Amino acid sequence: MRFLRAFEAAARHGSFSSAAEELCTTQSVVSRNIAGLERQLAVRLFERLHRGVRLTAAGEMYCKIVASALSRIAEGGIVVGDLIENNRVVIACGHAVSEMFLMPRFHELHQALGEGSSVRVLVSDYDLLDRVADDADLVLTYDAGDSAPEDRAVAFREAVTALCSPAYAEEHADILRRPVEDWGPLTFLYLARLSRGWSTWDDWFEAVGEPNPKPRYVAYEDYVYLIDAACAGRGLALGWRYFLDRYVGTGALLAVRDGFVKRDIACFARLTERGRARPVARQCLEFFAARSRDDGTHG
Repeated sequence: MRFLRAFEAAARHGSFSSAAEELCTTQSVVSRNIAGLERQLAVRLFERLHRGVRLTAAGEMYCKIVASALSRIAEGGIVVGDLIENNRVVIACGHAVSEMFLMPRFHELHQALGEGSSVRVLVSDYDLLDRVADDADLVLTYDAGDSAPEDRAVAFREAVTALCSPAYAEEHADILRRPVEDWGPLTFLYLARLSRGWSTWDDWFEAVGEPNPKPRYVAYEDYVYLIDAACAGRGLALGWRYFLDRYVGTGALLAVRDGFVKRDIACFARLTERGRARPVARQCLEFFAARSRDDGTHG
């Protein structure tokens, strides 16, 4: 291919030096490539002139074939690129949603979209999702906006519980067996910057009772880091049912009370303007809608 590109450029320009300039190389490299091609073909392709070069009769015939072949290769690249793009879906979401909700379901999503599909994830600070939405087909967000019902689906509904590491649970077993009102001596990990729609400890306390005296709180800027701290035994974390499958499943975290506190708040899979016109994006939307129906969180 290197020989052919050098030959085609030199034939078009009638000059090895001009071909070298186009190909961002040197005249000697172009000359060696064409000499190598002539050896392979066992035919002389150029007449070397005092100024420039000229195709031989064999060179003129071969140039037509090579130029046509290179053009078809370039067209094929465009076709393949379009095919890949047609089967690629771009999802925008926050860090925690990407790491804890989307990643565990990534393989299943690939299977649902079919062979030849690809998924690209744009991870953004939740408050900046609107800025990256133009480059995405689908956004996972707590804000349904003004999207039409057919352009969105509930990915999951809010359901939270208190979790901690087995070591922390063992260390504070006496307190955790008591009503929540007596949990004042425990450490509660919380998000300093809450995304829109996210539940807080106050929401959970409203449903189960508030500790007395007021407990110690430790703030984290990112939910993924907060959960890592909980796994390390640094306190209690508020856990979302659809975020923590792998942590609970592996025993890294355990619930300290039975059941979840449910709120009438949902995370939506929402098509963007770009995604509404793309079949692969609608397939992706249906995947989240189907998962929600299976989990009993649709609506």
